[in-house]
Amino acid sequence: MGGERAETYLRLLAEAQLRAAQRAPGPDSEVSGGPRPARVPYRVIQDSLQQLRWAGGVLTAAGALDHQDAALIAAELETALAVRSDLDSPRIMRRLDRPDTPGDEPSLRQPAAQPMRIMPIGQAVWIANDRAPSELHLMTLVSTPADTVLTTAMRMHWPPDGSSTDLEITGAGPQHLPYDQLWAADDQGGRYSVGFDGDGGTAAWHGVIRLSPPLHPDAGWLDLIADGEHRLIRLRLRPQAGTTVPAGTTAPAKAVSSGPVTVAPAERWLAGHAERIMARAWDAAASVADLRLGETVRILTDAGALAADSATPGQLAALCERLSLPGHGIAGPAAARIPVPWASVVSQGRRQAMASRRDGGLGPAAPGCEMFCSLGVVLPDVDGTRFALAGLASTAENSYLHVVASGLRERTGRQMRPGWRPGDRETGFSWWLRDSAGNWHVATAGEQSTLSPGVAVFRLRLIPPLAGPPSGIEVTVTGAANRVRAIVGCPAGPGTAGESGPGTAGDLGRGMPEALGPEMPENLGLGLPETWAGECRRLGPGNAGDLGRGMLEALGPEMPET
Repeated sequence: MGGERAETYLRLLAEAQLRAAQRAPGPDSEVSGGPRPARVPYRVIQDSLQQLRWAGGVLTAAGALDHQDAALIAAELETALAVRSDLDSPRIMRRLDRPDTPGDEPSLRQPAAQPMRIMPIGQAVWIANDRAPSELHLMTLVSTPADTVLTTAMRMHWPPDGSSTDLEITGAGPQHLPYDQLWAADDQGGRYSVGFDGDGGTAAWHGVIRLSPPLHPDAGWLDLIADGEHRLIRLRLRPQAGTTVPAGTTAPAKAVSSGPVTVAPAERWLAGHAERIMARAWDAAASVADLRLGETVRILTDAGALAADSATPGQLAALCERLSLPGHGIAGPAAARIPVPWASVVSQGRRQAMASRRDGGLGPAAPGCEMFCSLGVVLPDVDGTRFALAGLASTAENSYLHVVASGLRERTGRQMRPGWRPGDRETGFSWWLRDSAGNWHVATAGEQSTLSPGVAVFRLRLIPPLAGPPSGIEVTVTGAANRVRAIVGCPAGPGTAGESGPGTAGDLGRGMPEALGPEMPENLGLGLPETWAGECRRLGPGNAGDLGRGMLEALGPEMPET
């Protein structure tokens, strides 16, 4: 499937666009021998190219066609239309003399993954401020040879009398810190400038504190100092407790498993659309018509990139219908069942909506979970990229997984990828998280901040947000060729709510296996096989009452579809 057939499909589409453009009505022009055939209007050229480039973008994004081949076909169509157009000769020459579209092919440079030193911190400092008091939660320190960041969440505590409304409307963030200067110092005599990078809403800000230069490798503590000599907090780094992770190894998790992705790239790309649809539904989208799902499925099927009997289109249609999102345009019946994680997200959304209606609200009910958990796990490489799980935070109505990445591909140039924008699934990976109550959450990447070549930080927003502080989480990361799953304990940290939501007490025995089992079957369109080729190995002792208890060397069963 795909390959030559996809190229043939796009060339035939280009020929059809050329014929249709020539039939489009346009003004006649007179020559000495009488009228000649109408020339192709410029607007028709634009429409024809847009349609072809969109189809080419679908095929390249789904891995069925090389970008250069798609761009070359588009350039050939543009040339054929230009010489048949109503443009004057100078304008035609300018279009033909400009660099061809293939020259815009994106460069996908991938720097080598760097060693990471990761150290859970789990400390908080109260920031006294009459008009904008807050708590600064310092979760995990991650350091590479060129960069050091401290994942951070800032929780505002606005005065209830409304006296700070003028500040509240500016949003939470470090702009409310009552200091003129902020810097850091360590026990090795090092001094570091401090910068904040992140974003937030009214109640909370999530991001990182960046240290420059990178932290000294032998530092045993780090002081955060304000206005010259006022020490806000001393962070005990305990070098022996930190983990330096060279390329090809991992920092301890409760259990980890890795294996290849075996499903067709088009199936995985459509599953990525499902993740976007679920995120849109949570944000109260009214339609998915702009995604052009029906047209996308038809292009992939006709080009041979998607099997005619694939279950994924029917599952996408069923997902849209369960979420009451019209406009998917997918031909054929909706599937009777959808993948377990999708169904979990849908059911949680329904529960939140029912709770909101009971409370007289108009939107999703707030989950009522406030927690700040320091994580210290580096996952095995996924497609040459290393990910450090550096914090799990939930405040107000949002939950985030903080991630530091090394070895990320750097994209430059124009991409023929419909619907793919900077900051929208920019990492190119699929992320799912399952909490200790057995609930699944799709994790969507926001805009990433680049630290140095190949090193970036970003936050994954969990859809839906956590309903209660979990005792542990299962994280699944899927790339184009590889997939990793890890079980990670979530120690309570400063500011974590003492109350547990439904299903959060104890271990993962309710709704989540104690060890990694066969995951979502590949026929569900998520690219996860029935069994794992990689080993599941214990990485550190199990602890009673969390994910480590009863952990098996072998892979256990997965929960059934609902």
